[in-house]
Amino acid sequence: MNFSFRKIKKLIKDFGTSIVATFLMTFALQFVVYPYLALINSPTEYGIILTVMGGINIIVVSLATSLNNVRLIQNVEYEKKSIKGDFNLLLLIAVLFSLLITICIGFFFFDNFSNLTIVLLVVLVILAILRTYYMVFYRVKLEFFNNMIFSLIISIGYILGALLTSITKYWPIAFLIGELFGCIYLYFTTSFYKEPLSRTVNYKSTVNKYLILIVTTLIGNLILYLDRLLLFPFLGGEAVATYTVASFFGKSLGMAIIPISGVLLAHYSQKKFSMTKKFFWQVNILVIILSVFFFIISIYTSEWVTGLLYPSLIEEAKPYIIIANLAAIINVTGNITQPALLSFCKTSWQLVIQIIYGAAYLGLGVLGIKMGGLYGFCLAAIISNIIRLLLMYIIGTFSSFSTR
Repeated sequence: MNFSFRKIKKLIKDFGTSIVATFLMTFALQFVVYPYLALINSPTEYGIILTVMGGINIIVVSLATSLNNVRLIQNVEYEKKSIKGDFNLLLLIAVLFSLLITICIGFFFFDNFSNLTIVLLVVLVILAILRTYYMVFYRVKLEFFNNMIFSLIISIGYILGALLTSITKYWPIAFLIGELFGCIYLYFTTSFYKEPLSRTVNYKSTVNKYLILIVTTLIGNLILYLDRLLLFPFLGGEAVATYTVASFFGKSLGMAIIPISGVLLAHYSQKKFSMTKKFFWQVNILVIILSVFFFIISIYTSEWVTGLLYPSLIEEAKPYIIIANLAAIINVTGNITQPALLSFCKTSWQLVIQIIYGAAYLGLGVLGIKMGGLYGFCLAAIISNIIRLLLMYIIGTFSSFSTR
């Protein structure tokens, strides 16, 4: 793949603005909202909040991010035929389905949450799904600067929401205000919400890809939040809080390179882009180098930063910080490789990877908890993420990159 100087300059600019956008939201959530919620709640209560938000994030990412990615992948086909439709209909179905799941989650934790908290969670999920899908407009149009402003506005909303939480005592407001601000900004700067609520000739192929991505994303995010979903029933809410704090630095630092994934997928989805094995490995080698660099940084600075933000939980988290951060960074490394497979390999490969990865994570996770408690789970997370990464490299290497 040959780039002109102008294209390389734009790509670097897109990376830069995307990294800033992610940093803004990461700072607001990981350095303000979550530490504040940890401060005003007991370790057990905070663990429950993390578990519930893990479930909500699974819903939003599985339904909305999958639709976002399908729109990005399929957009060229709709432009070729000059047709509009399908996506708002699928979005409506996703919203209705998410409501049922969220209500179930709320009533599962009924003893811990009031009825108003459950209502706030429902509103939060609706706004989050709308925000997560409609932001694809910026990726389709390669408007990454606008995406950065969008992220800034959401981040301001998160911080304001955290302040309002101290007044209202309802923790979902910390997240809800940010999602509301994001949706308002999208209303004034995008147009995808104006598309017809109808089917097109591409509906069947789009739904097929959407369903595959929902399943693969669901498995992936169940694994992403498996620390909470597995640790809570086996070891309790305090263990969830301990592991989340222990892996905080690696996840936050690793998120600095996540924007690369979004930018790559956006550029891969353009009409003129063609993938080669050489370019595939150039990207992978660069990401591996960055990941090693981030891990070295985490070894020397993670304990200090984590202790600064989570003083009430740092002592419990200390023994697990290094290995928990390593697992998080390996996971991010695989996330950067995924866009190439998503855009140029058969969609079914995503399902194969996630099933193997999910089985390994679940099996090794349960075994690790039973044999070594929280430390055993951390080791299981490292091994499972290495398996996933190797699968991606093997499939990518032996793919012809000829299929969209």
